[in-house]
Amino acid sequence: MLILGIDPGTATTGYGLVNVLEDGLHVGEWGLIETDKDGLKENRLEKIYEDTLSLISLHKPDCFVIEKVFFSNNAKTVIAVGQAQGVLLLAAGKSKVEVFEYAPGTIKKYITGSGRANKKEVQMAIRKILGNKVKSKKHEKTHFDNAADALAIAMTHAMKVGDNHESV
Repeated sequence: MLILGIDPGTATTGYGLVNVLEDGLHVGEWGLIETDKDGLKENRLEKIYEDTLSLISLHKPDCFVIEKVFFSNNAKTVIAVGQAQGVLLLAAGKSKVEVFEYAPGTIKKYITGSGRANKKEVQMAIRKILGNKVKSKKHEKTHFDNAADALAIAMTHAMKVGDNHESV
């Protein structure tokens, strides 16, 4: 089963592909969909939508997994992330890919063992899986935290499916 995990955001949307095979989980491509922070909101959302459609078309994942809406003290951030989630879900729906959502605490619990783990602990757990030298294809610094979160979301679904003994 090929799982596309998505960490929504308007500046950077992380994505990660995890393949569930008989011998375990295998991390495939991962990276970012980046938008111009000074660009118009509607153009940024269109880019996220179009790039997500391209990812789905290219990789043909069996399912699409996204973090559930979270609550924050910053309403502006919540609204922006909600808008990104909307276009991401639209892309999955248009592509007829089954969608699953997980709460942040569930993701943290599956990846680190603690539902209260911080972002750094989640990233460290993902780095252990990927190795210490996580760099972009051009060997430049990257916003690994967004990609790590996307991989964590995909891995959570893989582990949860395994826990439920569903067919993969």
